[in-house]
Amino acid sequence: MSRINSILLGIACIVLVLTVFVAVINMILRPFGHPVTGSFEVMGYGSAVVTALGLGFSQEKKSHISVDILFRHFPYRVRIWLSAIGLGICALFFGAVSVRLFQFALDLKANGELSETLMIPFYPVVMIVAFGVMILTVNLAHDTLLVLFGRRKKAGS
Repeated sequence: MSRINSILLGIACIVLVLTVFVAVINMILRPFGHPVTGSFEVMGYGSAVVTALGLGFSQEKKSHISVDILFRHFPYRVRIWLSAIGLGICALFFGAVSVRLFQFALDLKANGELSETLMIPFYPVVMIVAFGVMILTVNLAHDTLLVLFGRRKKAGS
């Protein structure tokens, strides 16, 4: 999983650089009356891709906010079970979100939905977001198993 997360993060970084490049070029050319057509669409698509592809890496590195004010007062075994239950619920939730996003992407493809300015299909971006959420789901399920089978040193982390 770590290798997949790193590859997706690398792709997200490339997309971020390209998105920033489009934004900067647009800011430079706009005062001269030559804005980049569709720059807001490109930045929106890029932001969605960057966010989605970074989810798995973020979960792997635990670079999200975790509030454990109550957890730290519980006995170790209770923390383990609560952590596993929480991770399992998150895995189920994001798994359902991923499936729904894949279905939505297929609907967009079937209907031929295109962006307003550049006429770019929406469905590939939604598929990428669904894939990113699916990778998050796999990471959450993996963490659930690690917590349950004692491979994780700290419960709730």
